[in-house]
Amino acid sequence: MNLLFLDSVDRGTFGGYENWICLVAKYFVEHGHRVTAVGRPGSEYLRRTAAVSDKIETIDLPISGDFNPFTISHLKWILSERQVDLMTVNFNKDVRLGGLAARWYGPTRVCWRLGLDITSNKWVHRWLSPQLVDGVIVPSQALKKQVTRHGYLTDEMVTVIYNGTEDRRFVRPDTESARALRDKYQLGQDKLLAVVVGRFVDQKGHKYLVEAAPEIVRQVPKVVFLFLGDGHHEAMLRSRIAELGLGDNFVFAGMLDKIDLELTGSDLMVHPAIEEPFSHAILEGMRAGLPIVASRVGGIPEALVDGECAVLVPARAPNSLSTAIVQLLRSAETRAAFGQAAQERWRSHFRIDTMMQQVEAYFQLLMSKGVAA
Repeated sequence: MNLLFLDSVDRGTFGGYENWICLVAKYFVEHGHRVTAVGRPGSEYLRRTAAVSDKIETIDLPISGDFNPFTISHLKWILSERQVDLMTVNFNKDVRLGGLAARWYGPTRVCWRLGLDITSNKWVHRWLSPQLVDGVIVPSQALKKQVTRHGYLTDEMVTVIYNGTEDRRFVRPDTESARALRDKYQLGQDKLLAVVVGRFVDQKGHKYLVEAAPEIVRQVPKVVFLFLGDGHHEAMLRSRIAELGLGDNFVFAGMLDKIDLELTGSDLMVHPAIEEPFSHAILEGMRAGLPIVASRVGGIPEALVDGECAVLVPARAPNSLSTAIVQLLRSAETRAAFGQAAQERWRSHFRIDTMMQQVEAYFQLLMSKGVAA
């Protein structure tokens, strides 16, 4: 197959879809397929995708406007010059730019990989989207229900393929990693670390964890919350933490290329999202054998079994968050049992090979069909 991944994401942003591209692109080039990634010049998306494998080709494309004729013409030339069989798209802008270029060129099939519900009931969406995409992948049944509610994306068009993560062996307890992590951030070896992975945006719900923190710290003074990520809410979160006098209980580690140490050295993962179609971060936590406290929203209950490998709580509920986190921090035995169950569930349901076999089969299916009328 000759594949192209189009993503008009902002230059500094690297999220779930971009991570999905890295995993999928790496798999396909390792299995003898040609892969091209197209995005904004200087984007974090292109930088990280290129770093995955030197066999992945990247192309800078200045992107502006949903119907920019110069962008569409350039994309059409790329599809033709590389004889692309299938292109995946991300945003509504990508559907229009990439979809129109693909229809102009002719042979290229278009797969819309939706990681969030960005569908709309506006006429331009209702009319154009079904004309420009041949199929849709979503990572959860919850998201499929959302994106099909308007009717123009039908049940038959939308396929659920759960996210997967690469196989790595993590053994718990990992005392060496625990010691190294605390040394890295200049923390006492007696600290209990709760890792939180995600961009600082409304969707991820960091502010509700911050509001829950005073009660958690009161009951478990040794806790430190390790924030991995960046985003426009960072200043607000730092300010509120300072107001609460909890600066010693939070570490902002920034956006890291690799987080294995942060996962294996932590005691607990917290994911307080208010909207989450399906969290890649949660899968990484499961793979590392972490017990998890997460919101009961979107696709999270499809990944985690409440009371077996995680404690699921209502979204936007600091009191429920604090109760669940304290419960796990106070019981090393429960953390160990939940962590083992999480790792076993990841191994049986969410390995990269499982995801990729389904993605490859779906791409082949789309390529065998005629272009949408």
